[in-house]
Amino acid sequence: MILFQGCDGLLDVDPQQSVDSEDAITTAEDVNSVLVGAYDALGDGDLYGGWIQMTGDLLASEGNMSFIGTFFGPREIANKNQLYDNGQLTSTWVDAYNTINITNNVLANLELLDEFDAPRVEGEAKLIRGLMYFELVRLFAATYEAGQVNDQAGVPIILEPTGLITDEDNTPRSSVEDVYTLILNDLNDAKNLLSISNPEESYYGNSLVASAVLSRVYLQQGEYEDARDEANRVIEEGNYSLARSSEIGGSDFAAAFNNESNTPEDIFAMQNTNQDGTNSFITFYAEDSRGDIVISEGHLDEYEANDDRLNLFYSVGSDVFTGKWDEEPDSEINSANNVNLIRLAEMYLTRAEGNFRLGEDVGDTPLNDINIIRDRVNLDPLLIGELDLDAILLERKFELMFEGNLLHDLKRTQRDVGSRTYDDPKLVLPIPRRDIDVNSNLCQNPTYTGPQC
Repeated sequence: MILFQGCDGLLDVDPQQSVDSEDAITTAEDVNSVLVGAYDALGDGDLYGGWIQMTGDLLASEGNMSFIGTFFGPREIANKNQLYDNGQLTSTWVDAYNTINITNNVLANLELLDEFDAPRVEGEAKLIRGLMYFELVRLFAATYEAGQVNDQAGVPIILEPTGLITDEDNTPRSSVEDVYTLILNDLNDAKNLLSISNPEESYYGNSLVASAVLSRVYLQQGEYEDARDEANRVIEEGNYSLARSSEIGGSDFAAAFNNESNTPEDIFAMQNTNQDGTNSFITFYAEDSRGDIVISEGHLDEYEANDDRLNLFYSVGSDVFTGKWDEEPDSEINSANNVNLIRLAEMYLTRAEGNFRLGEDVGDTPLNDINIIRDRVNLDPLLIGELDLDAILLERKFELMFEGNLLHDLKRTQRDVGSRTYDDPKLVLPIPRRDIDVNSNLCQNPTYTGPQC
């Protein structure tokens, strides 16, 4: 009893690492610092530092790549036998909601900013929040079905800062439709609040970044006119251009990757330095690092013989790797290379697909847009009779491969993912066990352990 009495005062001390946001955010400088923290969280290795994109790639890996590493979580995902206590997918879920919570703290304190700074800060915070909800709903919920009532379970929507968690915080899953509505609201707000040329550094979000992300969201929904128009806005503004090699005989396509600063093609990229940032792509794709993801010969056979994109693949023994994510020869730390998130090439491909499906030529013809992409990789231009939807989607696959797009493109076009149909429940991640166990209002995706929706 004497011992416990002596310890009583120490046990009552509030831990200083748990500072209430009302105490931590009291000035405009604090709000801006927290916003920078949201960007840092966004680039975490389990988010846009690589694993959000690689998770989609591994789910769509059949016939394209294999995971040969020893890490249990990624191997489960690659084999489509992930469990609800999978550590890798749990980290992505937790870090995504942590990032959302940071943006919610920013948005809850906009009154501390002046009338000139508040719109920029609000726009950037909503851009980041919209991005996170988009990735969560694409990975952890059944795919959006164009033209249907998308009342299938999505993910929990949380719009207020979360401090101490109580039973009141046991938020249920909103519908896929409601999550997409939130995403579009956030991204359209960001587009309208932000300037085209951000007054800060180029690696922060701006209005054109919001349009580029909107083009992705609309494309996922099958809203081809809106997807085309947002992509066209980015192209027509003229702020970006396809990366080209400055070396005689160098590869123009290779010039877009493995850079320590943004290229003219990068609409949005995660910034890494030797002091901060993560590029998990390099860790798992590069042979000089772990080399856990190898490319199948069947994937290589899909390319045309003269395609310069083939030159980015390299062999080590019997294994083939992609050089799209590799170390910079002059870099002491390979993870310092930026992570490309949205490139101008994607905007040309989206505009081409949208125009082709609509029978229109807003901005340019679909043929010209596809041939712009083909020209950079030294392929002959397609003729008008050779252009169809399959040709556009194949060009999209080759150009954006290993950047986290394939799974979502296959799902939205309702094409098989290897031997599985696009709506196979194993192509949807489970809600993590840690949340299922503590939140009685959460339901689980089909085939996984937990209360079913």
